[in-house]
Amino acid sequence: MKLKGKSNKLLNKNSKKSFCGELKKVVEASDIVLQVLDARDPLGCRCPQVEQIITQSGGNKKLLLVLNKIDLVPRENLEKWLHYLKNEFPTVAFKSSMQLKDRSMQEKKHPKESARVDLSRGSMCFGRECLLKLLQEYCRSQDKAIQVGVIGFPNVGKSSIINSLKEVRACDVGPVRGITKCMQAIHIDKQIRMLDSPSIIAAPSNSALALALRSTTDIEDSGKLVDAVNAIVKHCSKQQIMLYYNLPDFRNSVEFLTLLAQKRGMLKKGGVPDTESAAKLLLYDWTGAKVSYHSLLPASRNLSPHLTKEVVVEMQQGFNLKDLEKDNMDTIKAVKYPNLASSIIFQSSGLTNGTVEENELAEETLELENIETNEEADDSTEDDQDSNEEEEVVEENIQTSRKTNPAKLNMDESLEEQTAGEQPPTLSFNLDETTDQDDAYDFNTDYV
Repeated sequence: MKLKGKSNKLLNKNSKKSFCGELKKVVEASDIVLQVLDARDPLGCRCPQVEQIITQSGGNKKLLLVLNKIDLVPRENLEKWLHYLKNEFPTVAFKSSMQLKDRSMQEKKHPKESARVDLSRGSMCFGRECLLKLLQEYCRSQDKAIQVGVIGFPNVGKSSIINSLKEVRACDVGPVRGITKCMQAIHIDKQIRMLDSPSIIAAPSNSALALALRSTTDIEDSGKLVDAVNAIVKHCSKQQIMLYYNLPDFRNSVEFLTLLAQKRGMLKKGGVPDTESAAKLLLYDWTGAKVSYHSLLPASRNLSPHLTKEVVVEMQQGFNLKDLEKDNMDTIKAVKYPNLASSIIFQSSGLTNGTVEENELAEETLELENIETNEEADDSTEDDQDSNEEEEVVEENIQTSRKTNPAKLNMDESLEEQTAGEQPPTLSFNLDETTDQDDAYDFNTDYV
């Protein structure tokens, strides 16, 4: 079992290194890099390490921010975040389409009188024209075809944005983290080529909240689901959590998961609440496109530490910011938003540090191996102590048994003599005597 666990960890480390390598390929090959942010926590979706690599790469590489899932936050909060982010990078408000057909499927043609168009909010995309217009104008200003890389942490909607621009399901999407394993090239038109990338790897030095929302599948594999849920619940109002999930008051995250499992009918054999499935459900809700929550803006509006005014001016060159602001307002007017009272107030943990170099992953692997070695050493020491304690207890029981049972003492002495090399004593049983003793038992007499 230990060997199997170590091999799985090695495979996970190799996949993380592969993610870093593929991410660097996308950044290097891109003329424009789109960093996708979840509108519910825009600051927590920004990676300063990746932004610094892009801004310091030289050449004419641009970085744009795409604020996705805008339909899950109140309109007032969205407008404040757009105003905050545009002071650093050009920002596009976006809502991806959730219902797209696979590119291998051919759409059936129906007569106009019998056609039924699905106009549900989930199937509609908002911000597509704004983003395409921005990219196409940049193509004309540079007089060349461009490659646009799409980066971001897990479940922010990178592949969904590409699918929405292509208007077919060209990239695989889903609630599971880390579906995209390598760089994928999707042609939007003759001038624009999109590059899908694996997720940014969150550094282990981040807070528990950042790791719960921004890491890959390590949370579910490492058995830290309860800690992840506890970090999320602690950064929200308990009353709002209780109202959203329709649960009574709870004292801790374990009791919360127990109530949630009972409410959703997640029960194991014997009616035991399945808290692990309930924890996964909550993580899917908070990283997917379901729960409406919003984070408040920072108290100060200063530039991020890794940015300068010169960098901001350079990133904004080549784009018509006035038209972008007007197009964003048109997008905002078209989307339906949740009420401010029904949206859960969320306390963001700030910028999320990312691991972008493979040597950092190697150092992380060594640290984890040292921790595992120390844990194994501690376990072996505890096992030795337990075995010594068990031997002492057994010896004490033997001595006590010899004092209270002389026959047992004689038997032990005979066994000791046998081990010393003497002939074992011959044991004989008289069956007749035993039968007589059995017949002498009187069932009419009460024996105490």
